[in-house]
Amino acid sequence: EVVAFMLARLGGNEKPSKEDITSILDSVGIKPDTDKLDALFADIDKLGCSVDEAIKNGMDKLAVIPSGGGGGGGGSGDGDAGGATGGGDDKKEEESESESKSSSKAGGNLFGGGDTSSDEDSSD
Repeated sequence: EVVAFMLARLGGNEKPSKEDITSILDSVGIKPDTDKLDALFADIDKLGCSVDEAIKNGMDKLAVIPSGGGGGGGGSGDGDAGGATGGGDDKKEEESESESKSSSKAGGNLFGGGDTSSDEDSSD
């Protein structure tokens, strides 16, 4: 409902009505929620300023909230451990083999690749 309201405004309708919003939503196969539509227009009526001013004021408030990165994420912690003990790569290979075997069982051979053919499994 809010996006349809803003689309109507973007299209040049400075004060879209509920019917305008309903028409926009209907054009893309969406049935508007009348409760949300009523709440949207009630909130718009409560604004002490225009919608554009309310958006600008909201953006000004968001500007004070830190939203930038903060540096890279921490490492996994075991990156050096495998190299220090030696033989860590062998364990990883074993894990990946067992994972691939178990995942093919879990998928029920959905995409083929198993030892049996689908003709042998089916009984007509």
